[in-house]
Amino acid sequence: MRKIAIFAHDAGGSELVLELLKASLHVGEFKVFCTNDSPCKRIIEQKNLTKFMQIIKPSKEIIFSALNSLNPDVILYTTSWQNHYEYHFLDYAKKHKILSMAFLDNWTNYRERFGYPANNWKNNFPDFIATHDEKNTQEAKYFDLANIVAIKNYSLINELRSFKKSKQNDTLLFLSEPTSKVAGATYGDANYWGFNEADVFKSILKHKEKFKCNKIVVRLHPSDKEDIYKKINPQVNISNSSLNEDIARSKIIIGIDSSVLYLAFLLGKKVISYMPSDIRKFHIPLPKSNQLKNLENINIDLLQLNDKDLSDFGIDFALFIKNTLG
Repeated sequence: MRKIAIFAHDAGGSELVLELLKASLHVGEFKVFCTNDSPCKRIIEQKNLTKFMQIIKPSKEIIFSALNSLNPDVILYTTSWQNHYEYHFLDYAKKHKILSMAFLDNWTNYRERFGYPANNWKNNFPDFIATHDEKNTQEAKYFDLANIVAIKNYSLINELRSFKKSKQNDTLLFLSEPTSKVAGATYGDANYWGFNEADVFKSILKHKEKFKCNKIVVRLHPSDKEDIYKKINPQVNISNSSLNEDIARSKIIIGIDSSVLYLAFLLGKKVISYMPSDIRKFHIPLPKSNQLKNLENINIDLLQLNDKDLSDFGIDFALFIKNTLG
């Protein structure tokens, strides 16, 4: 069987390639490399995939030694714009003329994931760049990424199939995001975009009658704290439920730019991406009617519902390997 090496670090990319692994065990022998402090390691453990895991330190020598022991036929890796540990795997693939594929798990920082704005950033392209939805693919082409191939998003397909429906009630679910932290870390200014998570929540409360919901529930981002919202409204409802339960029970789901909005949209929910900013762009692939910069004239009856089947998008990974390597 073919030997397939995988490297992942960030949570989103890890979910993507680990679900691909689970769906493609018949394709070859997999080994997943990750650092000890990475989100990937935690997700591997949660998915009971530790038999495929090998912990490494992010140095070129250690990574090359680990890959020499495996002697892979294919190298898959996720991309990040914050660190580039994956470049060592790409270097190995190029040196040994092994098929390489990078996975884009998000809708932002396409070129930066390959080293832009450095003059030689295109030298960091692998043999193939995998995308997973229409916007993902269109954006990759727009930014002049090379050898793009649409691969099925097994992670999202699995989430949609495993979703358990329950009775919907009159709840507005707010998906919090630590916007001020992200802006501060990225631009050195917590209010770079002209708003923060507290501003968004205050605006939701101000216009709560327009949502026609009896209850507002806040689902906290892992990096967010409930104190922000308790100070605004001491009686605020903070969710302790699973993501499945929160989505299923909610009538409307509102957030800033969380990927959970996309999941909820695909599950048939009324979804709003709300960013009161003139300089920050919408990235989640939602209809324009569901992307709002203010809530003054919101009409929930005009929110568009999903009418697409995600499982039809992209090629099966096993078929891609067969077509490419024979």
